[in-house]
Amino acid sequence: MRFLFTDFNPMITHGLGRTLTELGETVKIVDVGLGSQRDPDFLEHAISSFNPDFVCSQGGWGKLGDIIFPILRRKGIPHIFWASEDPVFFESLSLPMAKNSQYVFTTAAECIDKYYSHGIKAHLMLFACSPSFHHRVEPDPRFNHDCIFVGNNYSQFPARLKGMEIILKPLIDKNFDLKVYGLDWWLNRKNRFFIEPEIYGGNLTYEEMRTAYSSAKIVLGLHSVDTSPTMMSMRTFEALGCGAFYLTQWTPAVENLFSNHEHLVWSKSPQETVELVEYYLARPEERQRIARNGQAHVYARHTYHHRAEEFLKVLRAPASGSRHDYGRCFTVDSNSNQRWWVMKVKRVTINMKNP
Repeated sequence: MRFLFTDFNPMITHGLGRTLTELGETVKIVDVGLGSQRDPDFLEHAISSFNPDFVCSQGGWGKLGDIIFPILRRKGIPHIFWASEDPVFFESLSLPMAKNSQYVFTTAAECIDKYYSHGIKAHLMLFACSPSFHHRVEPDPRFNHDCIFVGNNYSQFPARLKGMEIILKPLIDKNFDLKVYGLDWWLNRKNRFFIEPEIYGGNLTYEEMRTAYSSAKIVLGLHSVDTSPTMMSMRTFEALGCGAFYLTQWTPAVENLFSNHEHLVWSKSPQETVELVEYYLARPEERQRIARNGQAHVYARHTYHHRAEEFLKVLRAPASGSRHDYGRCFTVDSNSNQRWWVMKVKRVTINMKNP
């Protein structure tokens, strides 16, 4: 099959798109938003030259829908939408895109019923890592810090702000060796959370992020969603794939997919963060053990190879009923403490972590 992706997001270039190519599919990635600013017929030309079976988008920011859907309807090309901004932007962003798409995937299991209520099929597809890219590399002295965080200052999200107060603020207050990398929004004192210049390390390329993860003693994690059973920061999978020791803000999704002090470590309070950092900085062997386990876990269960196989299975399944006839996602087997999510109609079971 031939897939035309509409932007160069790393989860496509180093993730799903790259993996589909490795599985023998034909993939082309273009930046429709930028290309259409230069040439209104950019997508028309891309489709004519590539002749895709599917056009695929994730997120859907800006005027992407206004650009692609009139063309796809006219040409009869199905659209695949990966709602990577669920659940936060379900109403404003994902739903309008999903209503015009033939296949919808979401990172947030709780949104499947919401799509269903609008007559839309939705399939669960989480973030992941790519072992061919997300692996340990030679450490760089620039990133040889006790703790680092890589990401942007999304303090406008309550869950993210709470995570900053739990994870970053206590380490800053206690003068730990901490560097924060991302866009310079971190320095803007008008934001609800900001840092001083000596803590800010600048913005990193995606390749530098991998090196930073391979160099620091502790990689910190924050999440913009703390109520979803499945949605979490994509950095979780990427950091673990790079063999990092990952200390993160607790969320239900993190607990559902990973085991504390086995694959990673989570904190629920500022005091716990300080205690965990002090404990693990003094115990490099334990850090290394957990980092190895975390990497093995995501390599075994959460790679883009796994996601691509799920993705292709949905596309290859024979059509049954209308486009708006689809099952729901729910928990079962709670008495035995097994966390399973089932997509009923497709009969797909995802084992979140070892029973």
